[in-house]
Amino acid sequence: MSNPADRLDRYDGYLQQDPDNTSLAVEAFELALSLGLHARAEGYLDHAQASAGEDPYLQYRRASLRAAQGRWEDALALQAELCQRFPEDNDLRAALANLLHYAGRYEEADTIWSVLQENGSMPGYAWANRLRTLHFLGRLEEAMLLGETCAPALQEAPEAAGVLSLIAVDAGRFDDARRWVQLALQATPESIEALTTTGALALASKDPAGAIAALTRVVQSKPHEGRAWSSLGVAHLLQQEAGAAQSNFQHALALMPGHIGSWHGLGWACLLTGDVAKAKGAFEQGLSLDRNFGESHGAVAVACALAGLRDEAERHIELAQRLDSTGLSAKFAQAVLSGTLQRPDEFQALVARALRGVEAPDGRSLIDWIRQ
Repeated sequence: MSNPADRLDRYDGYLQQDPDNTSLAVEAFELALSLGLHARAEGYLDHAQASAGEDPYLQYRRASLRAAQGRWEDALALQAELCQRFPEDNDLRAALANLLHYAGRYEEADTIWSVLQENGSMPGYAWANRLRTLHFLGRLEEAMLLGETCAPALQEAPEAAGVLSLIAVDAGRFDDARRWVQLALQATPESIEALTTTGALALASKDPAGAIAALTRVVQSKPHEGRAWSSLGVAHLLQQEAGAAQSNFQHALALMPGHIGSWHGLGWACLLTGDVAKAKGAFEQGLSLDRNFGESHGAVAVACALAGLRDEAERHIELAQRLDSTGLSAKFAQAVLSGTLQRPDEFQALVARALRGVEAPDGRSLIDWIRQ
């Protein structure tokens, strides 16, 4: 297969010979956009527009380019103007909803999706992003109900099936997740959402090797998937591969620094390697995000106890127990302070056992806390 950059150069030669070939200029635009060559993509679009005039789908592509450049307001203004000019064009309305979704304006996107859905005019390819919007809004049961009521349409939209499988995992409906992920993977074996679901289901089954196999494919294909990096860290923790887990959680936190579970995962991975200072810093970062989360106080207490900071450890144990009397971390900290765990290897063995699934009184393990 030819190098994409070489193919783009060939497009330049073809367009010199056939300057009025709008479809060729659009093909060159799409390739340049996929390569992140935004200035060059703009040039191809200008070339196409010079030949075709005010073609609405060229303006749609310019809106896509503005989005790729991070110029969201410009992108949305261009697309909204198109929708005003062509109010009956459902593809253009779906494209506006897509842009609103990726701009983080989920409520506005949902308004458009709802109208398309109610009118029975949702384009088939748009179901995936319609479900993603519901997912981001936290309306999981609504998304699951939509999956059941619109099952025939989703059967023809494997990308949507992959999204729905991940929503089902987050809703705790693992049987539904298995059903949808099978449909998605049959049609699209490299579906990012379906592979992420596969990893999550493997983790739920305490199958870290299966999770690592699926999630590694995700991060190799899409290295900006923070959720996959974090889940990969959990899988490596279950395997007692603390170094790999640390690296995974660091990747996750570079992408989603507000994820408390990844800070906890990083902290426990550091404790397994004996790096108490780094663990304390990670737990404190998690605590700074939510000071009412008992496990964060308990985790800080563990690190303080191991560092010999008795007063600070006791303060955090008290806060942890006020917030959650069943928390495991506070119990670990108490064991360290009382001398029940007198050597680092004893502590690390207990943590390893807890990470493998020893449950708290409420039915959760340390891995469950981290996954949350």
